[in-house]
Amino acid sequence: MNLVVDASVAAKWVVPEADSDKAEALLIRWKQGALDLLAPEILLSEIGSMIWKRTVRGLMSVDSAVDVYEKFTRVCLPLARIDVLAAPALRMALQYGHSFYDGLYVALAQTTGARLVTADEKLYHAIAHAFPQFVLLRNWN
Repeated sequence: MNLVVDASVAAKWVVPEADSDKAEALLIRWKQGALDLLAPEILLSEIGSMIWKRTVRGLMSVDSAVDVYEKFTRVCLPLARIDVLAAPALRMALQYGHSFYDGLYVALAQTTGARLVTADEKLYHAIAHAFPQFVLLRNWN
């Protein structure tokens, strides 16, 4: 099974949050070869930004932030180029009122025929009706 994971799922691999156990289960299944995971290359920037925000807010030390990011990059998740996803991502963002970044994940799922897993409930509820391959992480089994 092919799955696109967005930054809201990948963030749970490095920072314990609600449903981190479900995100970790996806990662374990991928490492075992039971799933194919994929994300657009913007994932690296989004995770870096999330770690930066946590550090600025005093939730993480600078050394810890660097360690967490390095741990994340060692996951070696396959990353898709965003240049071919940009036009459909922009159309999705404009049509559904969500960010271009979110559109990149949706466009990747659409172009690869994969399911998209997100922990972003606001995004899910806004566009899941139009994208049947969209799955909310907390509902993943």
